[in-house]
Amino acid sequence: MTSSDLPNGRLDTRFQPIFVWMKLLGISLTENHRQFCGIYDGLMFSLTLASNIASMTLMLFESERPKQQDRSITSYTFAQILYIENLNFIILVIGVHSMLLCQTRHRWKKLWATLQDVEVQLNSKILNRSFLITLLFIPEVIMIVLVVPLDIVGLPQYQQFVEFFSCASKIYPVSGMILFCLCGWIASDLLHLILEELDEKRERPDLICLKALKKRYRQICQLIDDINQCFGSVILILITYMMASVVMVCFVAAVEFQHYDWVAVPWLYIRDLVLLIQHIINLVAITYIPHTIKIQVIYVGHVGCGGPCATFILN
Repeated sequence: MTSSDLPNGRLDTRFQPIFVWMKLLGISLTENHRQFCGIYDGLMFSLTLASNIASMTLMLFESERPKQQDRSITSYTFAQILYIENLNFIILVIGVHSMLLCQTRHRWKKLWATLQDVEVQLNSKILNRSFLITLLFIPEVIMIVLVVPLDIVGLPQYQQFVEFFSCASKIYPVSGMILFCLCGWIASDLLHLILEELDEKRERPDLICLKALKKRYRQICQLIDDINQCFGSVILILITYMMASVVMVCFVAAVEFQHYDWVAVPWLYIRDLVLLIQHIINLVAITYIPHTIKIQVIYVGHVGCGGPCATFILN
């Protein structure tokens, strides 16, 4: 896909910021994968892979938290939880980064073609709402900027260097999540338009063009299917990571509260609080859109099968 393949209309304008951002991260969405782009993408993935493997290796020999004098079972469990948390993070960033590289070379093209097909259905309200979703990058980046210094404080200089790139690689899962939310929100808004049209014309079924409405509905269903194929595995990894991380962060915070003086090491509590807020907000965001779409599809079927538009749903 070349830049000339992209529509010159409003859809391209709304997606352009995330296209540019993903390209800087080594995920090419708008151009053919030329040799230079392939080399750059490979270098960025190598940096993610190397920094996170190095981080896990160093953690086996260097403690990331203030050392405890006691050797209780709680201390041992605490250390194991930290190892699992770090491994969970590595699986997240490497898994999502590799999947984004694969999906953008295959299934993203099909998804973008479907988005172009439904572009004529998009109004200014939908486009403006979708543009606001891209602005979620700002608080997410702020969260990462806050957590990175808190993760590397007190570490040796060489370990700070490794941990900096490891923590910063979280931008890949965040970017994939924002791209999913952007596409999913468009599909949800298009279904909402169909529901509004069905509700408005329920009393006058003769005014409904079933053929046109059916075509629009099938295009939206195709869009949802393409979103599932393109981002399904990415969202699975994200949800698994967030649910596990919420439990582990709560456990770590409880142990730190019992064993560490918050005045002496305040960054531990600040870091855990920021991570917990971030995980909960992101988990709600990426589960709300699929849930909303499911409810809308069920309601479209209910309206169609329960009224004069049954032909639209059943056929």
